[in-house]
Amino acid sequence: MNIYRENYWSLYLDFVEDFKEIVYRGYRLSYLVHFPSLIRHHTDIWGRMSKQSFKQVLHHDVTNREQVQAVFTNYLATWQTPQKVRNGQIAFLADSLLRIPTEAYERYFEKDKTIFIKTYKYPHDQAQSNIYYLQDFLSRHIDKPKAKIKQQIQTFLQRFSAHHLYQDQVFQYMFHKKINFVIDQIDRMEKLIRKTTISVVVMSSPNHFGRVMAFVAKKHGIPTICMQHGIIGNEFGYLPKVATVDAVYGQFEKDWYVQSGVPKGDVKIIGHPRFDQSLQKPATTKAQMMEHLDLDKRKKTLLLIVRGQRDIEEWKMVVNQLEETLNLNLILRDFPNDERHPLLLDYSTIKSTKNLTLYDVLPNVDAVVSYASTVALEAMLFGKPVFILHTKLPSYTGYYNKVHSQVHHDPMKLADMIQLYFKQAKWQKFVQKNQTQFLAYAYPDQSSSSQRLRDLVDQLRRGDIK
Repeated sequence: MNIYRENYWSLYLDFVEDFKEIVYRGYRLSYLVHFPSLIRHHTDIWGRMSKQSFKQVLHHDVTNREQVQAVFTNYLATWQTPQKVRNGQIAFLADSLLRIPTEAYERYFEKDKTIFIKTYKYPHDQAQSNIYYLQDFLSRHIDKPKAKIKQQIQTFLQRFSAHHLYQDQVFQYMFHKKINFVIDQIDRMEKLIRKTTISVVVMSSPNHFGRVMAFVAKKHGIPTICMQHGIIGNEFGYLPKVATVDAVYGQFEKDWYVQSGVPKGDVKIIGHPRFDQSLQKPATTKAQMMEHLDLDKRKKTLLLIVRGQRDIEEWKMVVNQLEETLNLNLILRDFPNDERHPLLLDYSTIKSTKNLTLYDVLPNVDAVVSYASTVALEAMLFGKPVFILHTKLPSYTGYYNKVHSQVHHDPMKLADMIQLYFKQAKWQKFVQKNQTQFLAYAYPDQSSSSQRLRDLVDQLRRGDIK
């Protein structure tokens, strides 16, 4: 663990401990607040994370992830409520990160035994008996508890009159805002549980409402499954583990969680149902994609995966080098997909993937170059050669280290590797072997993940996993 991560987790545990006496309905709210939201705009704090001197203002001294996980494991263990419902409804937190295909629900989960919980109702949403919107469960008698807790927070903040973070006005504003959010979500989830007979909850993340859901479910004796919504590239988004079981992609994650102090039995390798699409016949043919994007059928096609304007200068260097050395179709997918991305504006030769989905595109390209994203893994599952522009995040977990020959900080070296792949059969065979070995560790079971999720749900409903 580097200094940056040590300082981040130490600061986080300081926060959890300093405000742990602020309680609502038996929940210590500091355990539930999304901490990165409180410091997201504090560039000075993030800048000091990498400095050894920052330790001098911190009370905790975290040197490994186990210390972080232990705090939450011990707190969750204070609720030992026995499982009450065995054959009730399976609840899915249907947020933007869950991304389980409709086909998986229809094939593996009975409609009359499945409910969907949504945090927001759009005006055009149609009423359905198996969809519950949290905003429909808003309490009318919550203002007084909120006012009391706001006063408690102010009292606690006065104790830290010279604190390097707590006295910042932006921090205090966000703290109150996030506390109110957590109180609302606790209240709504408590009401929803009383109205339904839930036997298992499936969620997408240990943060935001997912964490609230995991805590409330634990208190009421309802087991939870946290799906892995993306590769563990930045560890801050995946710790602490709060669900009964985390359903992960492969051995990398299982090893990572065990090294973080999580028991082996609490992490199950099941992949993800959306990746089952790599086993299915593509909905869009290569000819259809080429015509839709107006590509040259005589050329190989390289898909670029970028994230906004992050590392934009490095991406320009890659494109410049590729245009000088190779005669390719270049297509770009941005996150979020923006047809006015600078690369599209600066290079007339690059085409947007437009309204095509990722799974329309991946089967029909010849190679992929990406930042260290989940898409790189997905492309490998489709059997596509992948090259990665290495992340600069100091909290990066090293997820793609096992394909190190295809991962580069230097954009010129990355472009050279892509060039070699398209020109040398020897390099093509090496890349194929390299990725096969990587997948054996990162995604070892490519059978139906949807079936494995269903099996895990049934194990929890029967009480086979505690």
